[in-house]
Amino acid sequence: MLVVLAVLVALFASARLRYSGMAPVKLPAVKCNADLWKHVYRPERLSIVEACTAVAGRVVSVRRESDGDLHIALDPDHKSVSNLVNAMHAHGDLAVEVICEHAPAHGDAITACAGFNPQVTIPKVGDRVRVTGAYVTDRDNGWNEIHPVTSIETLGP
Repeated sequence: MLVVLAVLVALFASARLRYSGMAPVKLPAVKCNADLWKHVYRPERLSIVEACTAVAGRVVSVRRESDGDLHIALDPDHKSVSNLVNAMHAHGDLAVEVICEHAPAHGDAITACAGFNPQVTIPKVGDRVRVTGAYVTDRDNGWNEIHPVTSIETLGP
């Protein structure tokens, strides 16, 4: 039983490395607001894959989290942005995080968000959007996401 578990863990780890996802486009750094990183709590938990990219897709869900961020699940037009963890634990959706969208409930995030109000248009479920921001892998969860978001452009319903 232990051997089977070890083999499954090894297969998962190798698949996760092999299917790491890729940004659909590399944008010039000036298209993304680097100052947003000052308001990301524990930024070391995010591994930057592409400093600035844009991803289009349809909004699947929008929810407020205790860290003050607004989490948007995006069904991306280009599935290549998702990695294996996105596929297995997020139904293939890409996580999109608008930082400091509301008052956070815990210490690290309270400090990071102090005095900051994001200037990002919040979409509705079902909207087609283009999200611009940093394309990262969340080391705590393993999935890819756009975090922090510089802008969200609504393309239509």
